Amino acid sequence: MNKLKTLKGACLVAVTSMLPLSQAAMADVTISGWINEGVTYYDDGGKTGLYQNSENGHTLGSRITFAGSNEVATGITAGFEVIIEPQSANEILGAGTSLAGRNGRVAAGFDTENVGFAPDITIPGVLNIGHTLRILGNSLHVGGAWGKVTVGLQSMPTDNIAVLEDPSLTLWSAISPVFVGNFAPINGTTGSAAGRLWAQHMQCGNGQGGIGIDCNGIYRSGVRYDLPAFGPVTVAVSWANDDTYDVAAKWKGDLGSMKASIALGYAVINPLLGTGPYGNDNTDNFQLQAGLMHPETGLFGSIAYQNEDHDSVTAGLQDDTDAWWLKVGIKKQWFSLGDTSLSFNYGQYNDQYDDTNLTGSEVERIGLELNQYFGSSLIIYGVWEQLDLSVDGDTLGEYNNVDELDTFRLGAVYFF
Repeated sequence: MNKLKTLKGACLVAVTSMLPLSQAAMADVTISGWINEGVTYYDDGGKTGLYQNSENGHTLGSRITFAGSNEVATGITAGFEVIIEPQSANEILGAGTSLAGRNGRVAAGFDTENVGFAPDITIPGVLNIGHTLRILGNSLHVGGAWGKVTVGLQSMPTDNIAVLEDPSLTLWSAISPVFVGNFAPINGTTGSAAGRLWAQHMQCGNGQGGIGIDCNGIYRSGVRYDLPAFGPVTVAVSWANDDTYDVAAKWKGDLGSMKASIALGYAVINPLLGTGPYGNDNTDNFQLQAGLMHPETGLFGSIAYQNEDHDSVTAGLQDDTDAWWLKVGIKKQWFSLGDTSLSFNYGQYNDQYDDTNLTGSEVERIGLELNQYFGSSLIIYGVWEQLDLSVDGDTLGEYNNVDELDTFRLGAVYFF
């Protein structure tokens, strides 16, 4: 998919020239990645607006990857990976006045890009031309016939388990986690619920943000071991800060005339310094995704599921939550430009609320996508999505007049 470029910088040559010859051998360094930007119009039943930001979550928004490897001994390969994320977000800030996507900024100094850390720029009530450049991953690896060990800030085995097994590969337009509009206020709430965000009804355990699913979907500092492949099956295990363990298995193959894949993962998250509503609660997270595609007709579908169980629960939170997501569609080359994909998605995010007055909640998500490919380098896409909320136990009637949130997005992703 990506066209890689070789980089041998003069500075690297100068540094390595001072090392013994046996240490100075360098691997070719490849640069790859994508830039994903878009414009979103929203209507929450009370306000409308238009904003521009990096699209669809921080790990699919935009990235630049530097990677390299070489054989350091007979049968042993070593290498590295450094991933940089450029992000953009232009919008008006202020409590209850702006639609903030996952890559945006909201009021009161809350940084939606790095939960728990201070934002780069936050000036409530004024125009913010937000921009960040951050390190997403930084790791080294050593591998051989026995598998591969990776150490550093990296993607752990259960990262993106509920995301990547989509055979349409339309990941940059819509995926199972909710990244667009999740940090917008819910219009129509009253009383103590006034100003509550959609994210507060799609809570992940242990501070992973209000994205609903893929709740261990972050890069962590730790150690990962990828076992040798067992035919079409791959297995990986890891340990990471804060005392988090996970294991994942993936299979790809043919089922008759269909291309098929399935991935499942289990994580035990034991935070030492918990953030978010669940604080230091220990969390068991199970996720899976399965996908099918018929190459001849272009018909495809994928389904994802997650269950989270929390050992102890703060008042107003559920100890057992689940979410699922479905995408179905068709992808074919009807035009000389490249493939065209049309799809429908539906998701439910159940009992992930953060409200002491409720006994249950459900966020329902529906959407339509159109993706137009231009060869292997460019995708232009349009997406309509709607979030709708229903709750149980609202004896005070604070959610009686809640409106849906509609978003219309036009975006593009360029691969290099």
